[in-house]
Amino acid sequence: AAECKATRENVAMFDQSTFAKYLLKGRDAISVLQRLCANDVDVAPGKVVYTALLNERGTFESDLTVVCLAQDEFYIITATGQATRDFEWIRRHIPADAHAELSDVTSAYGVLGVMGPNARTLLSKVTDAELSNAAFPFGIAQTISIGMSEVRAVRITYVGELGWELHTPMECLADVYDTLWAAGRDLGLVNAGNYAMNALRLEKGYLAWGADLSTDETPLEAGLGFAVAWEKPVDFLGRAALRRQQAGELRKRMAFFVLQDPAAVL
Repeated sequence: AAECKATRENVAMFDQSTFAKYLLKGRDAISVLQRLCANDVDVAPGKVVYTALLNERGTFESDLTVVCLAQDEFYIITATGQATRDFEWIRRHIPADAHAELSDVTSAYGVLGVMGPNARTLLSKVTDAELSNAAFPFGIAQTISIGMSEVRAVRITYVGELGWELHTPMECLADVYDTLWAAGRDLGLVNAGNYAMNALRLEKGYLAWGADLSTDETPLEAGLGFAVAWEKPVDFLGRAALRRQQAGELRKRMAFFVLQDPAAVL
């Protein structure tokens, strides 16, 4: 509860290093991803895209985040428990003649999440990078310096507050952590864990594959139709099934409830 309160009202730091991370490189990388991703990932370098991976039924195989590093290189972030599953799903859908190589870089990069209304204040103490909304909007990744290390700062959140995920080579992780911790003492920075993250994302209505989403749900049923690029020029996997569902009726729909009694335990 204290970690949740700090994240909502001040600033907290999460170790998200166990998130699975891949690199997809090659001149055909974009065509592979456009076929697999329901959202449009043909974006400018530095753009971050949340997307579903769907099967032919239009239901989820996973949901993940794609960061465009260059027109032929993409950094893919997915959940801790799906490292093997998602890697294999993507790998099996790379055509044999495609110029695209997928590599698992999970162990190479650590991730620190700096989250909360004072996240910008904290980061401003340790980097010269411009962090304003205009210079560093939501859904953008930039390389910044913290301490003696360069990090890939991704402005995205799984807890619903202002924040950045800081992806750094594993050998630099301790330096980045120590620099942030020292700078955050007078702000009341706290360490926060996965139980707090799960509670916060539930209260914000953010979904998790394997808990809220499975191979039995579609983006329309999950309320994630906003992350489907219906008109993109590539016929992504599952689009025909989603179009059929869009033209008919939903058999179920994800719903969220706010209790009138905040003390009740579900």
